[in-house]
Amino acid sequence: MLIGFASVLAALCVLAGLRVVTSRHRALTHRASHDNLTDLLNRSGLVSVISSALDEGGAFDLLYLDLDRFKSINDSLGHAAGDDVLRVIGRRISDELPETCQAARLGGDEFVVVHPTADNGRSVQELAERLTRSIIEPIEVGGRLLRIGTSIGVARGPWSSMDPADAIGFANVALHRAKEMGRGRIEVFSPDMRADVDRRAAEESLLRAAVDAGDVVPFFQPEFEHSTGRLIGAEILARWVGPEGTSVSAASILEIVDDPSTLEKITASVVAQARPIIRRLDAVGLPPDFRFRVNIPHRCTPRAWRDGQIASALRGVEPNLLTIDIHESSRVDDPVAADAVLESLRSAGARVCLEDVTGSHTSLGSVPSLPLDEIRIDARHLDGPAAMAMARAVTGLAADLRLVVSATGVENLEVARILDDLGCDRQQGFHHAPVLTVDQLEDEIMRDALKRVRAQSVA
Repeated sequence: MLIGFASVLAALCVLAGLRVVTSRHRALTHRASHDNLTDLLNRSGLVSVISSALDEGGAFDLLYLDLDRFKSINDSLGHAAGDDVLRVIGRRISDELPETCQAARLGGDEFVVVHPTADNGRSVQELAERLTRSIIEPIEVGGRLLRIGTSIGVARGPWSSMDPADAIGFANVALHRAKEMGRGRIEVFSPDMRADVDRRAAEESLLRAAVDAGDVVPFFQPEFEHSTGRLIGAEILARWVGPEGTSVSAASILEIVDDPSTLEKITASVVAQARPIIRRLDAVGLPPDFRFRVNIPHRCTPRAWRDGQIASALRGVEPNLLTIDIHESSRVDDPVAADAVLESLRSAGARVCLEDVTGSHTSLGSVPSLPLDEIRIDARHLDGPAAMAMARAVTGLAADLRLVVSATGVENLEVARILDDLGCDRQQGFHHAPVLTVDQLEDEIMRDALKRVRAQSVA
C-alpha cells in the first residue's frame, strides 16, 4: 500500500511539474507575441496571424489605425499619461471587435485589426466607423478629460501570394491618405494610392538631393502698404531651380513633400542662404520698419522650430528684421511647446503672425490667447458672403486686440480695394509685385528709397 501511495504521489508531482512547465511556456509564448502595455498582439504576433490567414486563402481585411495628435499628450502630460491613454484605447478597440477579429499594437500609437472578409466591404466599413466613434469618446487621465481621434486606413482582401509586411504596408498607405485628407477619416487602399506614394517618394528624394546641391534657393515677394505704395517687407520663398533655369514654386514643393523633416530642411536651407542677403541689404539701408517674412510650414513641429535646423538658421538674423508666419494647425500637436517657442521669438524682437485666419482650420476664439503680433488673411479665400463675413470678423478682432492685420494672395485691384475697405492695408500678391530674385528685390528697395527722398523734398 505504501509503495502504491508513493507511486501515485510521484506521478502527481510529475504531473504538477508538467503543468508548471506548460504554464510557464504559455506565459513566455504569450509574452513573445503580445504587447506588454495593452495585451494586444505585438508586431510579431500580428505577422504570425496574417501569415496563417494567407496560408488559409487570404480572405481578410486590414485596418490600420493611428491616433491623431497623440504626441501632444506624451509631451505635455508625460509618458505615463500617454501609456494610460494607450491602455484605454486598446480596451476600446478590443471591445468593438467581433470574436473573429484580432487586434495588434505595432508600437507608439499605431494599431492594426485583422478582419475576416465576409462581404463587399460593408462590415469592415461599419467596424471602422464604430472604432472611430469609440476612440473619440473622452478619456480621463490625471483628473483631466482628453479627447483623441483616429485616422484609419483599410486594405481589403482577399489576398493572393503576399508577404505580411506588404499587406500591412498597403493599409499604411491608405492611412497616410486619410491623414493627408484632414485626419479623422477612413480611406480604403486602391492601386493608384501606391503608385502616387511611390511617385511622390521619388520626387521627394530628388528634392532633398536638390537642397543638398544648393538648387533650392531663396526668392522674395515684396509686401506694400496699399494706401501709400510704401515697401514694408518681403516674404522669403523657396524655389527649386533646375539646370535649364526652370523653377518649381513653394506651393508645388509643398505638394511634393510628405516628410516634415524635408520641410524643415528646405526652410532652414533657404533661410540660411537668405541670411547674408538680409545682412547686406540691412547694411545698405532697408525701408523703415521693413521685415522679412519667414513661413514655418504647418507640418513642422514646434520641437523642430526650437531644436532643429530652422532655429539654427534663424539665429543668424536680427530678430527685429523678421516676421514669423505660423499656421494654427502647427500648434495643435503641442500647443504648450509651440507657444513657448513663439514667446521666445517675440521676446527677442521678432513679430509673430498667425496666417490664413480666414481658412477652414482656424478658430477665431483661440486668437486672443495666442502670443501674436499680427494675423494674416489669404485673399484667395474671399470668394463669397461667408468668406467676407469672416474677413470682417478677422479685421474687427485684430482692431480690438491691437494686432496688425495683413493679407497675402492679392491678385487684382478689386481685391486690394476690398481689403483696404476692411482695414487691411498691408498687402502682398501679384497685383503689387511678382516673386523676385535678390537683385530684383534690391532694385525695388532702391526705387522705394528714391520715392521717399522725392516725397521728403516735396514736403
